[in-house]
Amino acid sequence: MIVTRSPSRLFLCVLVAVGGACARRPAPPPPPPAPTPAQRLASADSLVREGCLECLIDAYGEYDLLRAFPYAREAATTGAIRAAALVARRQRELGMTDDGYLQRARSLAAGATVPAWMTTVLDVIDVLPATGGGVMRTPTSDLDLEHQRQLRVNFEAWSNRLREAAALDELGAYAWLSLACGATEMRDLTIEQLFEPAAPFRQTPLVALKRATCRRVAPEGLRALVAANARFKEVNYWLGLAALGETKLDDADKRFEEGYAWRPQWPTVTQSIANVAMTAEEFQRALAFYDRTLDIEPHAVDALLGRVRALTYLGRNADAIDTADRLIGERWFVGDARYWRALNESELDRNDDAWTDIEEAAKLLINADVPKLAGLIAYRRKDLELSRTKFALAHARNGNDCETFFYLGVVDAERRSWGSAAEVLIGASQCLQVNEENYRREIAAIEASDDPPARKAAKIARRQQYIAKGRRQMATSWFDTAVACYNLSRKADAQEYAEKVADDEQFGARARDLLARLR
Repeated sequence: MIVTRSPSRLFLCVLVAVGGACARRPAPPPPPPAPTPAQRLASADSLVREGCLECLIDAYGEYDLLRAFPYAREAATTGAIRAAALVARRQRELGMTDDGYLQRARSLAAGATVPAWMTTVLDVIDVLPATGGGVMRTPTSDLDLEHQRQLRVNFEAWSNRLREAAALDELGAYAWLSLACGATEMRDLTIEQLFEPAAPFRQTPLVALKRATCRRVAPEGLRALVAANARFKEVNYWLGLAALGETKLDDADKRFEEGYAWRPQWPTVTQSIANVAMTAEEFQRALAFYDRTLDIEPHAVDALLGRVRALTYLGRNADAIDTADRLIGERWFVGDARYWRALNESELDRNDDAWTDIEEAAKLLINADVPKLAGLIAYRRKDLELSRTKFALAHARNGNDCETFFYLGVVDAERRSWGSAAEVLIGASQCLQVNEENYRREIAAIEASDDPPARKAAKIARRQQYIAKGRRQMATSWFDTAVACYNLSRKADAQEYAEKVADDEQFGARARDLLARLR
């Protein structure tokens, strides 16, 4: 008998056959085995040689995890010490907050057997100043001064030990270069001579970064590092410094802003942004970033001084005085703090307090600004003889300050020292005229610049204010010169200068009266 199958049963058989084939499909290959501790150690070592801050932090984290494996513990501990010390040094040279990596390195070293040179490296990193790209930040604490003393006392022994270690290990190489690049004792050595001991690591990005920031910033070297590894975010700070050196404020500001976006808690960058804003005369923005710096480092004396200056230019005199009080309490930049406090006190007509402060400032600062302000304060206190002495000293220290020249002549006129008044005020008026021409050239340059419109407008407005103030001082100089020459019986000179202000709103009536007497 012939059995026929219906189409539906045939289709079912096909499905069963196909299903069976699917069930017999080979299983996917197993995932690759996890890297062995030895492979992970090699990867961490590679991150150290890569040298970016994020790379070093990641390397430390991996070494720290690998310390849990007994047969990898010794190598991982040494690696963790190396990476932590490098992170600590990088953070110091960048002016970042201290995240405690040096202390971690010391704790690990205390419980391990490490080479003697590695212990020396940790001691050196602990006291090395915050330097990079040829910029050395001023000591701002007693601890900074003590670190300088330790470095000076131990320099010869430490430099000899680090020179030997430079060829042994990435940490030794970086520590040697950190010491050598900033040492005045080695200023006669060329860059090539400084890098010779670290020759085995010359091709590593870690050492290439140091070469690009040794004694000066080499922007091309830094850009090459970023092109090869985008994780080198920290180079924005050094590129910002390079732009500042070329007075490219917008480029510098952009680089610092990129650094700030990457690490908002970076006090050197927030202060750099504030400093650029001060130079660009954006005082409100400068104040905001000085405040951000102080939020991170409440005792940052550079930021406190910057804050005083920004508040002064914003006309917030009482706030500026309060900040100057804080700065004096820190016992740093006391002369500058006294000067700015005196300036703000004088703006509030607190002239006795201002006089006390400016006298204290004079004991600590030698410049033209201190005696100039002292002369103004003495003038307001009606002490003309003392005022003239201070203005004369300021003029001797800076003969190009037209305003000091002007004040000196005004005081001579009030003292009725007519000969001196005429001579000084003629010179002051000529100086003020040159000043106005310079301001007009600055305005033309600002108009032709690539500055943002708001910045242009603010900078031009400020210079127009300077021009208007200078013109009033010129008018005063011309009138007082006319009076001085009249009293010296120099009628032709008196007429010449009186005619210059005959139509002046302030001096016109008196000048015309003087001209009538001369006829």
